Amino acid sequence: MARPDFNKNMRIKDFQSYYWYKTELQQICKRHSLPATGTKAELTAYIIKLLTGIPVSNIKTTRTIRRKGTLKASSITPNTNILASGFSLNNEARAFFKAYYGLSQFSFKKSMAIKMRAIETTQDKTATVKDLMDVYEHPYENLVTNAEEQTYQWNDFVKTFMADDYTKVYRERMTVASILWARVRDSNQPKHYSQGLLKQYQSDIRQYLS
Repeated sequence: MARPDFNKNMRIKDFQSYYWYKTELQQICKRHSLPATGTKAELTAYIIKLLTGIPVSNIKTTRTIRRKGTLKASSITPNTNILASGFSLNNEARAFFKAYYGLSQFSFKKSMAIKMRAIETTQDKTATVKDLMDVYEHPYENLVTNAEEQTYQWNDFVKTFMADDYTKVYRERMTVASILWARVRDSNQPKHYSQGLLKQYQSDIRQYLS
């Protein structure tokens, strides 16, 4: 079934069964006077509230987005409080983590950004830099049920596709993955890869067989 156009009388189940790009979610939010900034998970949550019948005037931004941090690397420790200290995931924080872990280069992991946004959303005043270090060291723990993590469906689709030995008989595997994803994305099928898709859409990808 092709994805229908969004309308505020759509069933929540139907809305959630289709894939929506972030730009589409932002457009929906703007069209219906909802908060239009934040992650895909946050935008989705605003729209679901609209679909449940909550008045637009009662649907507020769930997270205050802090643009700048003022805390210097020399003042950061694992026990530094995140919300009350001026801490931010910026170059100062990167310098701290780089020195702490003894690395020549340091890059923030997706899990750290997700944790940071969760802290800001819940206004968890007990959260410290140690909490970010925990998700840096164990990035995949406790993220499976995280609403934001569930929005990375394309990345998960490709990862699972590439891990399947049955897909190795195809040339230009990313192209094949993109074709299959397009079919799944615009349908009400689950947004994940399975071997059954190779058979279901064989006519679309046959030309890429080695």
